[in-house]
Amino acid sequence: MKTINILTVVAMALTLVLSGCATPNADNRWAGYRTDGDGNLLKTSEGYCWRTARWTTAMAVPECDVAITGEPTVPVAAEAPVVNVEAPVAAPAPMTVVFAFDSASLSDASRIALKAWYQSVAALKSPSVEMHGYSDPLGGEAYNRALAGRRAQAVAQWWQQQGDSIAEVTVTGHGEDHSVTGARCQSLRGDALKQCHQQDRRVQLVARSAAE
Repeated sequence: MKTINILTVVAMALTLVLSGCATPNADNRWAGYRTDGDGNLLKTSEGYCWRTARWTTAMAVPECDVAITGEPTVPVAAEAPVVNVEAPVAAPAPMTVVFAFDSASLSDASRIALKAWYQSVAALKSPSVEMHGYSDPLGGEAYNRALAGRRAQAVAQWWQQQGDSIAEVTVTGHGEDHSVTGARCQSLRGDALKQCHQQDRRVQLVARSAAE
């Protein structure tokens, strides 16, 4: 009987101590646990939380009962989507195709060079190509203009034979206008004169891209 009275007194004393030092939590975050006057969880020296009499496992929180709740899940920020932006392809430098005297036929070397330039244009976005034909000043003006036009058409025909309409093409014959040799051939005669004017017998190709 005496032992029972001592246990009863100890239990009542503990109840009074807990009642004076801790209060049931009014914050729903810690429902079922005791907190101090500032709303902080009360823990024992071993790190255990004080539970109230109405505590249930449904009230368990990771800060006190991680064995019940498991480790808290840390939200992972969603990664920003990767957007691949293709850099615009620069148009190739203008190309010049030269012709033999009084000829509008493409040489094998010119066809090889044209193929490489054609492939560069094919990489552009919605490209357009201008083909400007020229002649040397030897011969009549009307004949030279017609010859320059045939040279430009020869390049345009080769372009069409590649099969794919990769660009909008415009063709212009300028004749002997815009000579690149200037007056340096005036003192020459015969084959030397023809050779000097070779750079005038040309078609110049200029490519442009819609991205420019």
